[in-house]
Amino acid sequence: MTKSVAPDSEVRRKHVAALQRSIPITRMVDYGVPLGDALRVHEFTSTDAPESWDDVCEAQARRHTTLAEGALRTRCTRTASQAWRAASALLQCAQLNFNADLPRKKTLYDLAAQAMAQHAALSTDLTACVVPTPSGNLHGWIVHPPKAVLAAVVVVGGLSGWGISYLNMGRALASRGILAVLAEGPGQGLSRLREGVYLNERTLPLFSKFLNAAGASSASRFGVWGNSFGGLLAAQLAARDPRVRAVCINGAPMTTSVPTFRTAREQMEALFGTREEQELTDRLGMLSMDPQRQQFAASTLIVQGGRDVLVPLGEQLGFFALSTAEEKSVLTWDDGEHTIYNHADERNSRIADWFAAQLDASAV
Repeated sequence: MTKSVAPDSEVRRKHVAALQRSIPITRMVDYGVPLGDALRVHEFTSTDAPESWDDVCEAQARRHTTLAEGALRTRCTRTASQAWRAASALLQCAQLNFNADLPRKKTLYDLAAQAMAQHAALSTDLTACVVPTPSGNLHGWIVHPPKAVLAAVVVVGGLSGWGISYLNMGRALASRGILAVLAEGPGQGLSRLREGVYLNERTLPLFSKFLNAAGASSASRFGVWGNSFGGLLAAQLAARDPRVRAVCINGAPMTTSVPTFRTAREQMEALFGTREEQELTDRLGMLSMDPQRQQFAASTLIVQGGRDVLVPLGEQLGFFALSTAEEKSVLTWDDGEHTIYNHADERNSRIADWFAAQLDASAV
């Protein structure tokens, strides 16, 4: 006899399955979650236990917070720093349970930022930054190289992963003498959740403010590295600001339309701060790239994966039509997931090497 499943249990299972597809173990590890914790979250949320995804992630984060506090009491600062980083990454993954800006999402993201601030206080390379604009403050993090700075790269996230999620990318750049600005632009991260700055025609140009922040650290050669939907934002920045000399587009669509898939639509609504159909259409239209209207002189790197379920292999090559530069390269992983989560360290190294060559970071 087949056992019946309660409707609410079935809804939960479908929700968890969707989360595990969009937040695979590889993505969690890429964001800084220790492998054992990522396995634990996936394993536990797959059961009929009543805890939700965000509760399980937060519980694992609390374990690391307790470890960090104990390590500090015994002056084991390296262990404390590592634990705060893990706690922050788990809290970042916890907030992914929500697409809309519910109080719970805001609280989790704020806790993630607080944990990262604790990590930064114990490190020598990371500082938070606040960028004032007429529309409100923008937030981000700066990863500092160990020596003088001449080159900088702004790292841009997409619809759900932002700023502090890309610390490993920032450190790969910094190890090659490049200052990294982990941007939380309009419609992203604390800039949206704390300051209420959404993405629209008025705020889109504000991504250039992160170049100004990098320039304040004496950088004079600039690049931008966009991940997922952030690749489209990176291309927009390169087309709008001639200071950008190199752009990497990692897992981005070149054109956009209002999605029918619920999760993507809700994330779009949160990014733009509207649920009105025509406004969504108009704001997505402003982001679409057209070689007849937009070009840039920046060297261009396309990063693509053969197992990317969001952006088919070859689709991003259309971005090359926007660039007038001679340097146009492609990095392909035949088995690569979306934004190459499953080869994160190699991806970071090879992209950072490319930026170092394009921005002549060896001269630093």
